[in-house]
Amino acid sequence: MAKKEKPVHIPVFREQLDLKDNDIIPQPNFQEDVLLSDATITVIGGSRGAGKSFSLVLDPLYDTHDPHFSAMYFRKETSEVERGLYQEGLKIYPILGAKMTKLKAVFPSGATLTYDHLQNESVSSIESRFKGLSIPAFYFDEIDQIRFDTLKRVMESNRNPYGIRNRIIGTCNPAPDSWLRIFIDWYIGSDGLINPQRDRKMRYFYIYGTDVNDIIWGNTKEEVIEKASSYIEDAWDDSYAESGLTRHDMIKSLVFIRGDLSSNKILLKSDPNYLASVSQGGASSIARNLKGNWDIKIDGDELVTRTQMEHFLDEHREAAVGDGTMYMTIDVALLGLDNFVVIIWKGLHIQDVVVKEKLDSGMAVEVVSSLMNEYGVREDHIFYDSIGNGQALTCYKRAVPIFAQAAPVGLEIAYDSLKSQILYTLGKYLIEGKLTCSAFAANKMFRYGRGLKREKLSFREIMQNERRALMIEDSPGKTKMKNKKMMKAILGQSPDFLEAVAYRMMFELNKKKLKGFSGLCYL
Repeated sequence: MAKKEKPVHIPVFREQLDLKDNDIIPQPNFQEDVLLSDATITVIGGSRGAGKSFSLVLDPLYDTHDPHFSAMYFRKETSEVERGLYQEGLKIYPILGAKMTKLKAVFPSGATLTYDHLQNESVSSIESRFKGLSIPAFYFDEIDQIRFDTLKRVMESNRNPYGIRNRIIGTCNPAPDSWLRIFIDWYIGSDGLINPQRDRKMRYFYIYGTDVNDIIWGNTKEEVIEKASSYIEDAWDDSYAESGLTRHDMIKSLVFIRGDLSSNKILLKSDPNYLASVSQGGASSIARNLKGNWDIKIDGDELVTRTQMEHFLDEHREAAVGDGTMYMTIDVALLGLDNFVVIIWKGLHIQDVVVKEKLDSGMAVEVVSSLMNEYGVREDHIFYDSIGNGQALTCYKRAVPIFAQAAPVGLEIAYDSLKSQILYTLGKYLIEGKLTCSAFAANKMFRYGRGLKREKLSFREIMQNERRALMIEDSPGKTKMKNKKMMKAILGQSPDFLEAVAYRMMFELNKKKLKGFSGLCYL
């Protein structure tokens, strides 16, 4: 990794930070190497507790004396921003004279740091948010959770006319199914671990397409220019040379820096129990959390990645309408706190999402009948959860009631219940990209949350949130998904939207059995 000859001084007030004897900030090795990186993009990962997030807090201090400097911190969810990087900033920035307002730090020079989320990564939303921005430094906590498309757009806004060094730094934990696993593949050995001979080595690249696989890599800029000559020559104009530019300026750089818990002496001294916490869970958990293995999946992993869910919600994909058969899937809720959620399908394509609150049984029937007429849905193409409030829809004799604890359909894979089979099948269809969603439905807004915490979120944002509860539970012999109680614990509320979408899988599981369906239930 290329380094400056001498690091820029970062002021630290030892007394205010309650540092112990011999404690140094930035800490040697990992944190120091992160702050010395000259790469366009620096990705930092390894074991948990290495001090990754605090490195992001320290890096802007190189430039906060400059009134032209600005930086943006991102995490996927707003709540994660507030309780993570912002809280870390509160330990340092006010000591240096910064005024901390809600999700913003303003330094005496006028330099600013802004904290934000990326819950909505639709093409239109990202374009509107970053259009016209010129930001020297972007920091992503868990960069693997954003889309590769978003990173590309951020790179376009990572610029400034004041000579400040542009950079993007992102933290990560091993994410086997993410685009980042592909992006940093050169650094990962056949054993899934970061190759120590490649750790901290600078790589150069040119993106010629729209996908993370559309990248030409090299160990030098010259190598990339040679490999990507046809693309570079097509983009090059001799007038750029008048501004002192060369083809080298069209090449970006990347470095991966691995950190170990052992290098975070301050954490290990202040919280001796942390090592015990991250070393629990068996060999797989140790391999991932302590050794940073990128090829290990462990119990509790999300079945569907954020990128895969976004692919389902991508408004630019061709709709999977099949023969145009219309379906309706319903997660039934009446007068309680949960939503009455109806999904309208054309084939495997979501056309519309309808949500109602606090219905009685009569009102629920009216809503369903109205939507049947509006969209031309046959009664035997309606699927709904039959337990509890679902009894309100038993008047639809040919509709398909779903019993969560019923026996699974078929014997290809052993599941503990029909509900697990439906949820797992949904995950499989999302991973394989078989489902699509209209832009109208994806961007439709709903009141979401519990009680006074309800806020307006798009169907896109809601599905990304509820995706987190689509997990396989450790269960020897049979595939078992997290049950509803566990899903509620993860989300803080019922996964109404996710389950309404999942019920569409009922028809896929046994199309022949449902043909000419007469109202019998799967028992």
